[in-house]
Amino acid sequence: MTGSETFTSGKVTNAKVLEANSPTLSLTYTGVVPATGSFSLGGSGPKKGQTKTFVTSKGNLVLMVASDTTSGKFVDPSTCLAQDLTTVHYTVAGSQSTGSFKSASGSGVVVVTFQANSELNGKCSLANNAQPTTLKGAYVLFTGTGPMTVKS
Repeated sequence: MTGSETFTSGKVTNAKVLEANSPTLSLTYTGVVPATGSFSLGGSGPKKGQTKTFVTSKGNLVLMVASDTTSGKFVDPSTCLAQDLTTVHYTVAGSQSTGSFKSASGSGVVVVTFQANSELNGKCSLANNAQPTTLKGAYVLFTGTGPMTVKS
């Protein structure tokens, strides 16, 4: 069976999730393999060649990072509202996947968006060590999509 597989967290605004060093997001999968699951944004990466395992209600989906980019920008410099985008192109590692994803093939892109005010030493900053002083208007959004083929 071939089609598009999409997995998303929806916009997450929960302060406990946003304040976590390694936030875990609930994901909903639609398309070839409808499922639910979770994924932790913590740890190292993404780095080319690295695999990431997505634990779902229909088995583990393992993706291999093909390339990644991270960029940051100010959405509103007057309030220090910043947005950080991480874009990861992936291939499905079907030989490492399990359940309904076993032997799957495909590729796609994941985009993780984090938005919050970003300050360092009382000034707007996009530096890696900048911190939000408030979570008002803050969110994280995880979306992945791409064509996938699974065995019926």
